[in-house]
Amino acid sequence: MSRPHRGEQTMLQIARLRYEDGLSQSEIASEMGVSVATISRHLKQAMELGIVEIRVAAQASRNFELERQLARKFNLDSAIVVSSQKNKNDTLALLGKTSGIALGEFLKDGAIVGVSNGETVAAVADNMRRSRASDINVVTLIGGVGRPEEPGQTGQICRSFASRIGGDAWVLPVPAVVESSEIAAAFRSTKAHREVFSLVEKTTIALIGIGSTTPGSSTFQHGHFSSELLEDIVENNAVGTICARFFDINGEVTPTDIDSRTISISLKQLAAVPVKFGVAIGNDKTRAIMAAIRGGLISVLGTDSAAAEALLAN
Repeated sequence: MSRPHRGEQTMLQIARLRYEDGLSQSEIASEMGVSVATISRHLKQAMELGIVEIRVAAQASRNFELERQLARKFNLDSAIVVSSQKNKNDTLALLGKTSGIALGEFLKDGAIVGVSNGETVAAVADNMRRSRASDINVVTLIGGVGRPEEPGQTGQICRSFASRIGGDAWVLPVPAVVESSEIAAAFRSTKAHREVFSLVEKTTIALIGIGSTTPGSSTFQHGHFSSELLEDIVENNAVGTICARFFDINGEVTPTDIDSRTISISLKQLAAVPVKFGVAIGNDKTRAIMAAIRGGLISVLGTDSAAAEALLAN
């Protein structure tokens, strides 16, 4: 395949700055040392040559009426609801794009963004755009969950998010759950843990996935916890999990052995974060989402129409 000639490379560079990084034409002109008219001409040519394609934005799939009803009924700061698709991955992609845009509006100079694990959180991270805000730090709210090569692995999400917005990534280099409370205490005493958690404690925005404790949920399927442990958690009335912290229908910690062995932000710390952006799809997440709202663990909700309708009907 032949390489694009110099003119096409320039058009591609300008198109990426405009439509991927969100810079204005005047900002691109200043950065490249050319006139705004030149930038405008290149963008027009890029569209004519098919380098840039205009499509209906993911925002068109939002259900604004359901968003208003959710925000009003549950006293949320805001909600993002996308139309449920036949294919789960399509729904994830839509929610990732719309939530990425919405989350970007919260980014300010000096923001500290905490991220959890999970495929829904990963979808949002992968759709973030370069931010105009400066000095942004992105930190993991939980130790490593999942294999390093998995898109939903905590460290992968943190690095992807930071890279896309132009921030710095801080990854907690320890497991999420260890064998004993003594081992957990030893990890917490390390310099690496203290360094990362000094940022976790100052988190201004938390992007968190919401897991359920139903048998078919990812919490059960991905093998992060033994079946015996999960049975014990369910018997203790847990309905959901955030950052491997299990909670009951009121959003309060479920008292089990696992909590003392977990290395992640506590639910009490999470509740104190100014912006708590929770994401989850599917009506099987209804009880978990509802409980997280009751416990003050979510202030902004990103979900699909199936879950939204189930929440409103509950």
